[in-house]
Amino acid sequence: MASERQIAANRRNAKKSTGPRSADGKARSSRNALRHGLSIASRVHPAFQNNVMLLARALSPASEDIGDAALTAADAEIDLLRTRRHRALIEESLGQAGPVNFDLANELDKLEWYERRAFGRRNKALRAIED
Repeated sequence: MASERQIAANRRNAKKSTGPRSADGKARSSRNALRHGLSIASRVHPAFQNNVMLLARALSPASEDIGDAALTAADAEIDLLRTRRHRALIEESLGQAGPVNFDLANELDKLEWYERRAFGRRNKALRAIED
């Protein structure tokens, strides 16, 4: 059970953590997910929808329609490929940058989250297809 003092401290801290307040800060924050487009699922991205459907058909058993698991696995595989392509571009830029560019190194660290997420989704969906 939290004490009154702890509750008051939590409320004070929460007031500081309200996100950007200026119009410029809000605009900058709203573009965070658009930096590389990896947060958008491949199945809803027009450029990748056809690839997702082709791969989902290939993953589906021949006698069945495309199932949710096949669609999820295909979507995750395309996401994984997109992430790895983006990683390769950053690594190429990192090699050409000369001295160590910490911004690019930090980008590589951030990409790991997208890669792990897609890898996990793909493996879970493939296990569901097998069962």
